[in-house]
Amino acid sequence: MIYELRDVKSEQFWMGVVLGITFTVLVILALDKLFQSPEPSAVNMPKDVIQAYNLGIKDALKTNPPSMELETKCLELWANKQ
Repeated sequence: MIYELRDVKSEQFWMGVVLGITFTVLVILALDKLFQSPEPSAVNMPKDVIQAYNLGIKDALKTNPPSMELETKCLELWANKQ
């Protein structure tokens, strides 16, 4: 045999085991983060941030007089359907 098991030192074997386990755990953690939903939950957000967001939506979609953002969004939707 080109490579015999008796030539492998004990320290090299255990170092390989530790590195293999570490790599496996890191891959599992990375895949777990990759497949988690990135949406922030409203439970953790401060109430003033939620209130500011809702006010911004209300102001952006105001129809009398129409806001410029509403006009551009409508134009964008119309242009994408054409």
